[in-house]
Amino acid sequence: MRLVSAAKYAALQLRLQRVEQAREKAEKTAAERQATITRQAEEIRRLRDERPDSPVETPAPVRGDAELRRQLDLARRQLRELGARVDDLQASHVADTRELHDLRQGVTS
Repeated sequence: MRLVSAAKYAALQLRLQRVEQAREKAEKTAAERQATITRQAEEIRRLRDERPDSPVETPAPVRGDAELRRQLDLARRQLRELGARVDDLQASHVADTRELHDLRQGVTS
C-alpha cells in the first residue's frame, strides 16, 4: 500500500472540486440548451399549424335560392351599366380619332 502526502492529497482534492464544478456547469449549460431547443421546436410546431391555437372556423351557412337570384340580378344590372359606359367611351374614342385624323389632314394640305 502506498501512502500519499498531505500536499498531494490536498492538490487532488482541489482538482476534484474544480472538475466537479466544471461538470455541474456543463450539465447546467446542456440543460439550458435542451430547454431552448425544446421551446423553439414547440414554437416551430405551433407556427406550422400542427396544433392550431384557435378552433377551426365553422363554414358560413348556405345561402338560399332567393339570395343567389338577387345577387345574380345585381351582377347582371352592373354588367349592363358597365357595358353602356364602355359603348359611350368607344363612341367618344372613335369621334376623337376622326377629329384628330381630320386635323392632321388639314395641316398636311
